[in-house]
Amino acid sequence: MNKMSYGYVSTTSGALLWGMAPLYYRLLNEFPLIEIVAQRAFWSCFIFIVVFIIQNRLPEIRHALSSFKNISLFIICSALIGTNWLLFIFAIKYGQLMQSALGYYIFPLLTAAMGYYFFGERLEKSTKVALLFAFTATLLKGLTFSNFPWIAMSMATTFAFYTIIRKQLPVKPDTGTMIETIMLAPIAVIYFEWQAQNGTTLFLGGNFIGLMLAVFCGLLTIVPLYLFHNGNKVLPLAIAGLIFYLNPTSQLIISIILGEPFNVSDIIVFVLIWTGLLIQFSPMFFKGNKSY
Repeated sequence: MNKMSYGYVSTTSGALLWGMAPLYYRLLNEFPLIEIVAQRAFWSCFIFIVVFIIQNRLPEIRHALSSFKNISLFIICSALIGTNWLLFIFAIKYGQLMQSALGYYIFPLLTAAMGYYFFGERLEKSTKVALLFAFTATLLKGLTFSNFPWIAMSMATTFAFYTIIRKQLPVKPDTGTMIETIMLAPIAVIYFEWQAQNGTTLFLGGNFIGLMLAVFCGLLTIVPLYLFHNGNKVLPLAIAGLIFYLNPTSQLIISIILGEPFNVSDIIVFVLIWTGLLIQFSPMFFKGNKSY
């Protein structure tokens, strides 16, 4: 398998695993959503530390945290990604997966807009049009058809700010994520201590099966990230960006299969989003633009 083929397989696998993850987390609905997030943070941290020790990469952490600025930015990133995880599990637990899908459709466009506003990055005409479609879809969803999609917008906003801030940190994707989980892990441990003091069994029931389910929360956090970013190393950014949308598309399909309402108003909202995305990616297909 050549590098490009490997890139396609790796990136696609990562995006699909992200998109299919709600099926797993739905199995854990009997547990508090804070506990699921705590398991994700704790076991991601544990697995990362083991992997980095084996690869002799622990010095990367010390280097990444060598300045007060980097430490501060990582604390903010940890808070944002932890909040995003909490919103994601909340959406799954309370039958709002369609909003999660909407949020992940909007987030790359919102990131581009923030890059333009905060850092003066170039904003292509196609992206401006796509943003207009996304804004219209959100406005219609909130004011015309139903309640404001606060879960979708909160997920898109937290992940967009997270992406923008992480861009300022010169670290590898897995190193950065490891540091974030290290910063979140103490909160998870405090929560576990609170559970123990209140007589609650730890690790999703306390038996062997519960322990394996908890460990898998960490694996399901790390593995898609590794696959997606590993594939991105060899693929054009436009292609990788397009493949990313397998994640929210999978979530949307799953939400419909699980019986979440998908009426005419929702169809209009997603058609507007998809139209904007087609316009955004059209230069890649019609002009051979690979810089995105």
